[in-house]
Amino acid sequence: MNIVQESASSRDEALKLYTNALNSNVISRYDPAFKQLLCYTSHCVIYKFNDESDEWVKTDFQGALALYARDQLSKSSLQRIESLQDLQTILCFGLILLNRNNPDCFSLGLVPNEISRLCSYSDDFAVHEMDVELNDNLIIVRNLLGDIYGLWVFNEADRLVLLETIKLCLNSSSPDSQ
Repeated sequence: MNIVQESASSRDEALKLYTNALNSNVISRYDPAFKQLLCYTSHCVIYKFNDESDEWVKTDFQGALALYARDQLSKSSLQRIESLQDLQTILCFGLILLNRNNPDCFSLGLVPNEISRLCSYSDDFAVHEMDVELNDNLIIVRNLLGDIYGLWVFNEADRLVLLETIKLCLNSSSPDSQ
């Protein structure tokens, strides 16, 4: 490698480090439980699946998307889940889209399926196992409440990394075994 290539490489690495630090700072303002940035893509569009019409509806969310780890929950957090507030206590990972269209950001909490199985739930609080798959160019994520979202990621390499990282998050073990 020559000096020009080394300089460009160092500049790219410095820019990536700066971008990650900046994104981490911004995300921690939205989620105080932010721990570590796992995956990032600069352009994503969010779709939501409409069960009634059986079609995808484009939302008003598009921009940079980050997948991050949240502070680990303790064994005592694995309680009876009665409300959305209780559900927040077991979220180990988060997806956040920093919206370019308006000030509202999209966020989605992720829980390893092993952890969601350890919790007990109120009878009137339906919880589903989380799932992720790739369908054409759309990463499809089903959340704990059964809502289905499509993440269209412009960069194919970022799309595949994001998909595999979400799979790892959903299939990871409980915090006590890490």
